[in-house]
Amino acid sequence: MPKQARSQATYHALLQAAEHLFATQGYNAVSVEAICREAGVSKGAFYHHFPSKQAVFLALLQRWLARLEERLQAQRRAHPQIAHALLAMSEQVGRIGHEGRQSWPLLLEFWSHAVREPSVWQAMVAPYRRFEALFAEWLAEARQKGAPLTTDPHTAARTMLALAMGVLLQGMVLPETTEWGAVAYQGVRTLLRGWGILPE
Repeated sequence: MPKQARSQATYHALLQAAEHLFATQGYNAVSVEAICREAGVSKGAFYHHFPSKQAVFLALLQRWLARLEERLQAQRRAHPQIAHALLAMSEQVGRIGHEGRQSWPLLLEFWSHAVREPSVWQAMVAPYRRFEALFAEWLAEARQKGAPLTTDPHTAARTMLALAMGVLLQGMVLPETTEWGAVAYQGVRTLLRGWGILPE
């Protein structure tokens, strides 16, 4: 195997091992040695890719957020009308919850660790602000194109994010009680109609 391919394989093996261990044992209980043992690599290989355990933790967070953003952007590209794009994005909330059910413990680790570590907190907050800015930008664009948006785009964006995060949390706590994607869809549709973006 070429050197670059081996390096990439090692990197992904470390991420996979860390993801499994953090989710099953918790961040604080996992050592660099345990990650290396799970991945089948040396500590030297670990430190070639990551300066610390926290660095691999942040890499996992960034990977999860990047995948989420790509899914949202794909829906934006697929739907020229912003209201329809936002409705399609709302359906992704249920899919993300269902597909990522095994990852919920890791997501809880992200939030728990962020409370205690300012650098992790910043890593969590930065993409939230980016999503807020993206939604606000799209809503402002809808207004420029003639949609009678009845509220400030940033306020609307925060409201949509609050709905999405609430649905994700409820889906985590009560996964089998309802179809959370449908709940998100109905919630976003109600908001868009109330703001005048989506016709009755």
